[in-house]
Amino acid sequence: FILSLLRDLAKYDVDGIFLDRCRFDGITSDFSDDSKAKFEKYLGHSIGNDIASLITTYEKQWYAFRAKTIHDFIVKAREAVKSVNQNIIFGAYVGAWYSDYYVYGVNWASPKYNAAASYSWASAEWNKYGYADHLDFLLLGAYAGVDNIYGSTEWTCQGFCQLAKAKLCGDVKFAGGPDVGNATGYENGGQGAAVTKTVDACINASDGYFIFDMVHVREYNYWQSIKTGVDRYKSTLK
Repeated sequence: FILSLLRDLAKYDVDGIFLDRCRFDGITSDFSDDSKAKFEKYLGHSIGNDIASLITTYEKQWYAFRAKTIHDFIVKAREAVKSVNQNIIFGAYVGAWYSDYYVYGVNWASPKYNAAASYSWASAEWNKYGYADHLDFLLLGAYAGVDNIYGSTEWTCQGFCQLAKAKLCGDVKFAGGPDVGNATGYENGGQGAAVTKTVDACINASDGYFIFDMVHVREYNYWQSIKTGVDRYKSTLK
């Protein structure tokens, strides 16, 4: 059904189609009979009726299976869009917190990135299901708080983008940026100076700038703050 919607949307005069929330809802979903049957097919044998064994016995395989499920859908979604119009940019939005994002069954990294070398929950199978090489562009939610714009680690806007670049291995260009409506310190507006800093922190560590979302930009009138940041960046290119 979703693939048919994408093919229909691709008929129109649009520059790009980006998927949002293309993931499982969390670590507690999905334990349906359908998923169980597909997981058993993935393993090549039955796991019985004990769902708890998924975590205790098959933890890494379960994570990899979920990543494969999303990876394979991304491939089909791209094919659906490109079958109608090759010129439409195909991409996705993801959260930048890779170390925890596995709970959603998403490996947005390059398949060349060896997550198993850094994360105990990742296996060699997980590494195979990175889907960055199937995207034309990636939107990265670098949703750190207002007091954590600069840095080199996760949960800083700049660090999120720097770490993402290493994980993407050049497979796809991306734009990272903040949540200026919900993240800590942004909830009540009045953070124009911080928004300007996020442009600097993210645009210099990625291939563009992404902001979540336009409703907050309008509500708190951050237009000039964004323009100031972009203008400063453009001045460095001269």
